Amino acid sequence: MYGEPKLCNQAFAQTNAVVHMAHQVACGKLAKAEFMVGVMCAIAKATGRDKDLATKGMIAEVMLMAETVRALLFSAEQQAHEDQWGNFIPLRGPLDASRNLFPKMCPRMAEILQLLGPSSLMATPTEADFSNAMAGDVEKYFQLTHMDSRDGVALYRLAHDIAVSGFGNRQALYERFFFGPPQIMSSVYFDGYDKDSTIDRVKNLLAQA
Repeated sequence: MYGEPKLCNQAFAQTNAVVHMAHQVACGKLAKAEFMVGVMCAIAKATGRDKDLATKGMIAEVMLMAETVRALLFSAEQQAHEDQWGNFIPLRGPLDASRNLFPKMCPRMAEILQLLGPSSLMATPTEADFSNAMAGDVEKYFQLTHMDSRDGVALYRLAHDIAVSGFGNRQALYERFFFGPPQIMSSVYFDGYDKDSTIDRVKNLLAQA
């Protein structure tokens, strides 16, 4: 395709490569969402806050996000069909829905993780603090309800990397624009959606009035 920009620009769409790309991306986003649920549940269990209604409500919101991505992925796979080249591809609609939703989900997941452990994400000791003059105080005051201080610090360090650090914020920004500017993604989704069939249902209802 060297020297053929028109052919090159059509490659993803005409070969359905974009659909397979969206499928593997949805798999990755599901793994990320499940990981976020795991970190949050681990914090809730370690701190003894897994019975607190507010805590459960925040984590449940992230669980719903994970299950939404899972359902869209399942729908796309269950409705796989043969394309014009004789290859089976997932149904594109659910995958496009997933890749429009996740850029909004990911920053919210990070926000909820911040709300679950505000001070613990900022005033977290380092590995060196377990072997210097502060070691005794760190062991005593940083233990959690159901976890010793060393494991608790490691857990909150992980949460810090996800939701507070430069790396974590880069990931949130990355997810916001993973496939492009959100307004363009939404516009493309709107243009490709089967609007006529939904409009026909409205017309049929009005015709019976």
